[in-house]
Amino acid sequence: MLIGWIVSRAIMIALLWYCEFVVMNDVNYYFTNIKTSTVLGVGYALPEYPLPVAALLALPYVLSFGNIVAYRVGFVVMMLLVDALFTRQLYVHQGRRNTAPVTLWLAAAPLLGPLMITRFDLIPGVLVAASLLWLQSKPHRSGAAIALGTGIKLWPILVLPAIAAPLHSRLRVIIGSLVTAAVLITASLAIGGWDRFISPLRYQTDRGLQIEAPISWPLMAAWAIHKVPWIVFFSETSHSVEVSGPGASFLLALATLTTLLALITIAAFSLRAWRAQSSITPSAIALIAFTSVGMIILTNKVFSPQYIQWLVPIAIAALALTPGAISLREADNDPALEHDDLTLRRAVTSLLIVGLLTHMIYPRLYDWVSQSQPTNPLGVVLLLIRDLGLACVVYYFGRRAWQASAKRPNQSDTGQVEQHDTSPLID
Repeated sequence: MLIGWIVSRAIMIALLWYCEFVVMNDVNYYFTNIKTSTVLGVGYALPEYPLPVAALLALPYVLSFGNIVAYRVGFVVMMLLVDALFTRQLYVHQGRRNTAPVTLWLAAAPLLGPLMITRFDLIPGVLVAASLLWLQSKPHRSGAAIALGTGIKLWPILVLPAIAAPLHSRLRVIIGSLVTAAVLITASLAIGGWDRFISPLRYQTDRGLQIEAPISWPLMAAWAIHKVPWIVFFSETSHSVEVSGPGASFLLALATLTTLLALITIAAFSLRAWRAQSSITPSAIALIAFTSVGMIILTNKVFSPQYIQWLVPIAIAALALTPGAISLREADNDPALEHDDLTLRRAVTSLLIVGLLTHMIYPRLYDWVSQSQPTNPLGVVLLLIRDLGLACVVYYFGRRAWQASAKRPNQSDTGQVEQHDTSPLID
């Protein structure tokens, strides 16, 4: 496992250094904002993100002594450390064996590319995945991990109701999340005040149609073929590339509606999990968590390339929690378990292919969808293929989640997974 981690991460770093250094642009942006906040105060840093993000991104700044090159190195090292801790947790959870979840996670780095270590989106994804692996053995940590993830990127709050569904761990999950959330909220209000506390919500409300969002595809197709009156431009407000023109207002309203429908569907999944009570398994909860996050990504007006990093750790955790992944002997003796494990492995592999296609689009082929040139139609087709691929994966997880969350009165409360250690990230 260690050799595989070193080799796969070395490939990712080589891609960053030799081919894709442009993805370091956000790290430069973090550095500039943190440096400015040393004069104006930390409450003014990165208002588009929850305030705990400023504290997180200040860590490499303190160690860099204000040098941008040192900050880049420090940020990359910080993200590699997060990755290494999750890899270890996954490996121990799998009985210190190189199972399919471990192998697929090692393969994720070169497939997703250097964006994995030049954005902090991996952190909330890993926290949600760690929460799933902790759920049976350390439910208080499970709840705390969700609260920490929400303090960084907001979206992990969507999976908390499902995480809190099992009756035997519900109270400890809720207490862990509430205590952690109370600390983060109190500190954020004390440092930044109310306006800074709600600034990420205002920022999301003011954003336009990001060019990679599935809802933007009709406008992107029109722009690729006709250009005027549609325009693709870099928005200084959202710090992303957006598309505008006839139909944009309608699609923005439609995105609001589809996101609302996604939230209602997530609530239905969570209610189903709560009704199952003691019969709900960690595997089913992981399937619900992936489906919930996937639906929000697909229905939103924004789909940045790094959002794949939210999904991959959760998908890996879902695979790790299947009985077939945990007990090879039991899977061999049960054709149904073996089939379920195999189909889920295929779904996770498909997700990694979607991640590879996302990696190819950004940064390698991003001019095809962001700059006016003859390859624009092909670039927009690639976006469509990527989005349809992701939609198929989310649909598969959703179907499995709905079946797995059915109430089974005679099912064991614990299940096979309870026999194995879900070790902490740090002993």
